[in-house]
Amino acid sequence: MRAAAIVLLVVTLVSPASSQQEQAPPGELERVEKTLQYATDLKAKLAAMSAELDQFIAELSEQKGALQNKKPAPFGGIADAGPADAARPKAARCAAMTAKGERCTRPAVTGSRYCKQHQVAHQ
Repeated sequence: MRAAAIVLLVVTLVSPASSQQEQAPPGELERVEKTLQYATDLKAKLAAMSAELDQFIAELSEQKGALQNKKPAPFGGIADAGPADAARPKAARCAAMTAKGERCTRPAVTGSRYCKQHQVAHQ
């Protein structure tokens, strides 16, 4: 707002007719030059601040995205949310033992500890 007023002042001072410029009081030219230099300096500072603000906004956006991709840990910390597949519950593994003595690798039926084949055997 202040810079706009200064620019308006400079335009007003520079735009009078040439006959009026000849009658300008001594030192007015110096004042106009100083005002013009001040306006130019303000414009440079504004451009630098605008670039800094753009960088700051970009950094904040990155931080926001990183925070949105984290979920609260059980004891108040922050843990990674992991890939999108982590939102789906993992299928429980069958609790039965095979004939070789190893645990069955098939997924358990929902609501049961056993897969389809072992569920029949354990009923």
